[in-house]
Amino acid sequence: MPKYELMYILSSAVSDNDVPGIASELDKFLQEQGGVILTQEMLGKKKLAYPIKKTRNGFYVLQTFNLDAGKVAAFDAKIRSLDSIIRYIIVNLEQLEQRRAKDVREREKMKPLRKPRPMETIPQAPEIKLTETELESKIEAALGSEDLAK
Repeated sequence: MPKYELMYILSSAVSDNDVPGIASELDKFLQEQGGVILTQEMLGKKKLAYPIKKTRNGFYVLQTFNLDAGKVAAFDAKIRSLDSIIRYIIVNLEQLEQRRAKDVREREKMKPLRKPRPMETIPQAPEIKLTETELESKIEAALGSEDLAK
């Protein structure tokens, strides 16, 4: 049986006491279809990035399960029938891993469009060594021998 991941968001109209009831309803239907629940995480109430069906907050639930591929459509229809679920996504984890591996192989095959050019080195001016008195005399000459402290 393929492994799936389901994430769904419950509307803020659902009270915190009703969340386990809705989750257990989905679990029960999944088990009736012959599915096996592997993990379930109640991620809690979070603010949505944008309002969905006039809802600003939602309760997130993440679940992984095994289910025959032919029965996923019936499970999807059950989720759609629940008004309390405002968004959901079902992902086949095995297909996801295959796609990731294929993407990695394709990226390795691709060559860079441009060859990197070596960095041009800027010639350094030779270092001039001056004594303290020579330096002071050059500074005075550049300033025009004016006393700037006044």
